[in-house]
Amino acid sequence: MTDISGITVLRLRPSLDLTAIDELLRDLKKARNTAVVIEAGEVSRVSTIALQALLSAWVTWKSDGHDFHVASASSTLLEAANLLGLPPDFLQGEGLFP
Repeated sequence: MTDISGITVLRLRPSLDLTAIDELLRDLKKARNTAVVIEAGEVSRVSTIALQALLSAWVTWKSDGHDFHVASASSTLLEAANLLGLPPDFLQGEGLFP
């Protein structure tokens, strides 16, 4: 987790399985009330619960009026989100860096 002038940058692990969820949730909790950029380009494996956690954070940040952006989502992450029928703008440049 990196904090750059009010923007929290979180880099996702290549494998977003159950073992990575605790760390992700802890980092998201620390980042609350800041703009967040999720670096997701290296994700090669993702669980449904990890996508649910990211979607929940995205909705929470939007309702709080803060930016939440998933940068460079990997094809694996995009495909998993599509298969689950998640909102199209969830991983498509919403927020800080359109």
